[in-house]
Amino acid sequence: MLFCSNSDDNMLKNIELFDKLSLRFNGRVLFIKDVIGDEICCWSFYGQGRKIAEVCCTSIVYATEKKQTKVEFPEARIYEETLNILLYEAQDGRGPDNALLEATGGAAGRSHHLDEDEERERERIERVRRIHIKRPDDRAHLHQ
Repeated sequence: MLFCSNSDDNMLKNIELFDKLSLRFNGRVLFIKDVIGDEICCWSFYGQGRKIAEVCCTSIVYATEKKQTKVEFPEARIYEETLNILLYEAQDGRGPDNALLEATGGAAGRSHHLDEDEERERERIERVRRIHIKRPDDRAHLHQ
């Protein structure tokens, strides 16, 4: 597998940020490194037992007829999703604050007392935010 020129630096930045955030939010957010999975660099965020968001840091680019993997460092997006996941944190054992979740768009302010039909409809509507980092000028950088 071929990597673009600054992919090593960006991978190290992702690892350093992972370590920094896992220390900063120790006891509040569980950080797990998946070294067996298919993705080279992908941040997945879970709340209330389900995936809430995902930030993928890799993309495939073609340069001089060779397929290369580009690793990005979307620092602001990772911080944003980390802070969003704190909205799912239990408060005094009561679970997340539904008013806060609704006000910020997290989990659509779900109630814990839904019947089966409402629950199925809610699950159908809700989606995982999947963010792929792409810049329109990727090809210009590779041809310089």
